[in-house]
Amino acid sequence: MKWFLFPVWCAVVVGALTSSLVAADPSVVAVFKADQERLDAMMAGNASALARVLSDDLLFVHSDGRVETKGDYVKNLLAGDTAYEKASTSDVRTLEPSRGIVILIGAQTMRKRLGGTWSDISLRFLSVWRKEDGDWRMVAWQSMRPSGSSVVPKK
Repeated sequence: MKWFLFPVWCAVVVGALTSSLVAADPSVVAVFKADQERLDAMMAGNASALARVLSDDLLFVHSDGRVETKGDYVKNLLAGDTAYEKASTSDVRTLEPSRGIVILIGAQTMRKRLGGTWSDISLRFLSVWRKEDGDWRMVAWQSMRPSGSSVVPKK
């Protein structure tokens, strides 16, 4: 290695370690775990497990603009018209605007069955998690289907 590149290498390593330490924040780790439990419950069609990680105050905004409460969302999963497979989350950024609140912003892919038709879904999402009685629960969700890249015109 060329010695003049050594400071650059050190900066990259320190930056990576710092990012790892930030990502290891106990609240964020707990929310990632709760969100994985949510996805697992969705894929298993397990309404009681899903209800445990959703706040009673939940507002769920679907990518088509429909808004559901926790009761609506869980009831519709139980109806059997909707099923999920291969749900995964990526490209997640986190914010902790105040104690007991964590916001996730990321991407999600899944296979979804609506009625008899399966489709592959790619979403961008924002979810808000709140610590309630010692447990992290999702209190808000909004998703959208990306349609391409936005280009801001030059001024």
